[in-house]
Amino acid sequence: MKHFIFTILLVIAALSVQAQPSNTAILRGRIVNVKNVQDNDLNIWYSNPLQTMSHNSVPLRTDSLGLFEMEILLMNTAPVHLWNKTLLLTPGETYDVEIDFAANKMEVKGRNVQLINEIINHPPVEYEWDFDAVKKMSDAAVIEVAEKELQRLTAANDSIMKANPGLSQQWYEYVQLVNIKQIAGFLVQQRYVDAMVRKSSDGKLWQWLHDRFLSNLPRPLSLGQDLGYFMFNYVKEILAPRGRKGFNLREINTAINIALEQQADGTLKRGNAFAKKLKNLQTLLDEYKTLAESGAPDSVLAAHPFATNVRETFADPYLNGLFKGPVSERETIEDISRLGTLDLPDDLRDYARAVLLYNEIEKFHAPLRPDLQKLVPSVENEFFRQTINEQNDYYRAIALRNIKGLMPNEPLANLTDGKEIFEKIIAPYRGRILYVDFWGTWCGPCKIDLKTCTQPLHNALADLPVTYLYLCNGSTVEAWRSTIVEYNLSAEHCVHYNLPAAKQKAVEDYLQVRHFPTYIIFDRDGKRVTTPDNEPDPVNPNLVRKVMEGL
Repeated sequence: MKHFIFTILLVIAALSVQAQPSNTAILRGRIVNVKNVQDNDLNIWYSNPLQTMSHNSVPLRTDSLGLFEMEILLMNTAPVHLWNKTLLLTPGETYDVEIDFAANKMEVKGRNVQLINEIINHPPVEYEWDFDAVKKMSDAAVIEVAEKELQRLTAANDSIMKANPGLSQQWYEYVQLVNIKQIAGFLVQQRYVDAMVRKSSDGKLWQWLHDRFLSNLPRPLSLGQDLGYFMFNYVKEILAPRGRKGFNLREINTAINIALEQQADGTLKRGNAFAKKLKNLQTLLDEYKTLAESGAPDSVLAAHPFATNVRETFADPYLNGLFKGPVSERETIEDISRLGTLDLPDDLRDYARAVLLYNEIEKFHAPLRPDLQKLVPSVENEFFRQTINEQNDYYRAIALRNIKGLMPNEPLANLTDGKEIFEKIIAPYRGRILYVDFWGTWCGPCKIDLKTCTQPLHNALADLPVTYLYLCNGSTVEAWRSTIVEYNLSAEHCVHYNLPAAKQKAVEDYLQVRHFPTYIIFDRDGKRVTTPDNEPDPVNPNLVRKVMEGL
């Protein structure tokens, strides 16, 4: 398949420079022929180029005539999603949009909107994968599948061009970009695949992603939707390959080093025996790593004393807590210092630096720690630097707010049994239906549900006596508090616990929580009424309501 030079982006960039008095695009228009009231409840989805975990969702508010107008903050020309359509918007421009529900039609008017309407009427062809099969393939096999899929998509785009001779070359080049971006975004997830596959990986996939995607990546970078997710995982893999799955050896080694340093400078006072135990674990880690890299069978790795010792050592709440900030901070600083070794142009290295810093804020829902904050001025792109600083300020402001529903852990101090802990927690809410949500600030799907489903769920159940119990797993107090405020979870009848790790695990084991998020409904007597096979997913609030109406 030939490599494409995306001249469309040069055209768009030139247009955006000529008419870019601000970083906002104005989207205005009307919705007509609405069949259902809820059809007016549309959201606009977009992301800034630094985001790695979520998108921004803004409700589209219309008046009684279906009219709307809003500003959207953009770095440069970027895709924005409305009513399952992609609009390629440029800052400084105004777009008039008409949505006709009855005709299932959208039209955009304004300057330079030909390409936008072409994409609306002829959206990119979706890529097709056997996801489970691809995850089990070696690098060479994955590359072969990817090339064949790109050939299929190119042939499909060629057919659309032939059937619609009025389509512009810019449309063709844009959909080709979307296609390879979709494939690259999926393939970068090979970083997380099964241990036996990772054993056979030879790095060629990452070279292919560099040569076929990054080397041809057009500018402005804002055109590459979800590019932040790709860049974060690509950089992490190149700088610190994950290797055999099981333990994250880099994280464990970093945590050990931090603890030893704190022991040496007096920050941590545990005695010589504690330091000796950590050094012994580090020796075992080196042995384990050598075995893993030599291709030792999984059974040999599982029997190695490192596997037992690491679990026992990091059951220590203080050591376990190092993973909730200090370890990530140390590794991010190390990664940023090594960006110069990557085969990337200067602007992509700067972009990677910004993505790594922004990810720390996004992951922990908290301002950057001081040593990371010192690196922000090294980000050369003004928009990226400003975005990081604004997000920092946002979480600083959140930290000062009072939050309803935060529950203390002290009444549970003497309890260790999961059943006893949970029954103590829910005792005050007898007579009310309980909707329990197990989540974590580190969990992307959890936060997507909290962000997009909370309000619709609460609205659907507003007339029922429901208490929402949120049990947060493995999260810092700062991230926990910030997420509650950010996603408006401090409403009436919302109860929040951030239990110590051992107590949280005991409750999760008692209730057989195996994944995150997990949702469970309890009746007014505290009896569980849903099972793992019929979880009350907040994505379907009406189904959740049906379960509760009979309680």
